[in-house]
Amino acid sequence: MSIYKRGSIYWYKFMWDGRMIRESTRQTNQNVARQMEGAHRASLAKGEVGIREKKVVPTLAEFCELRVAPWAMRRGSWIWYRSGIRALLRYRAIASLRLSEIQGEQVGDFAARRQTEGLQAGP
Repeated sequence: MSIYKRGSIYWYKFMWDGRMIRESTRQTNQNVARQMEGAHRASLAKGEVGIREKKVVPTLAEFCELRVAPWAMRRGSWIWYRSGIRALLRYRAIASLRLSEIQGEQVGDFAARRQTEGLQAGP
């Protein structure tokens, strides 16, 4: 059994059926963390749970519309964020990418396009 500590929280990591299982125990107690890892291994062995599927990463457009915009509106700073969000959403090459797919190259392309239009790339 392999548990390790990240900050003050214990995590566990092990291989199961050729796949790496790595999860936080959300515990600061080492003994409880070991028990949680053992329980997860046991439930996998019994077939009670399958390997947990990863959550789908949203596109930049989805993230802006569903998370950033509502947050900015609640804070009363929507007007400050609105122009930046609109600029990102108009550039479909970056807006359609999943957050995990955005690399420096795409950000550089966005900034270059904004500059060729005579606009600022950022605030």
